[in-house]
Amino acid sequence: MKIFSILVLILPSISAFTPGGSIARPLSNSALFSVSDDVSDVKNALLLNPKKTFLLDVREPNEWAEGHLALASPNPLSQLTSGTWMDNATGMFSPGSFPIDRSTGVAIMPNSKVYIHCKMGGRAKQAGELLTQMGYKQVVVLEETYDELVAADICDVVVGEIQDLTD
Repeated sequence: MKIFSILVLILPSISAFTPGGSIARPLSNSALFSVSDDVSDVKNALLLNPKKTFLLDVREPNEWAEGHLALASPNPLSQLTSGTWMDNATGMFSPGSFPIDRSTGVAIMPNSKVYIHCKMGGRAKQAGELLTQMGYKQVVVLEETYDELVAADICDVVVGEIQDLTD
């Protein structure tokens, strides 16, 4: 009984010595990918609920300037991974920055549906994993490339640099 009591007292403090000071939580792939979401679902979600649905373009500013989807918010992966955020549940700080809604200039709320795209898919997956760690529950990494989204006519395509948050 003494050994059991000692283990109960010691085990919680062991997590203080793990990297980051807490036990790593596995990422839920179901939070990253949704089988039912295709390009038409994205288009409908953006039209029907624009205040709770966001399309993040995680390509770099030079790629954005060459052409971007009019309904997308520019959040380059390099920017998303450059800051620091605090997990409210644990008080732990981690690398990353909250994505910004370009129409308001305010961080996108974690209860919003967030679709993520990039040129080929790799950066979008990294951004999806980061947002999931940050507590976003409705993250969908689009499998379609930027060119495929343009071809699907999801919305107008705009050419030019970011003028300000509401360009």
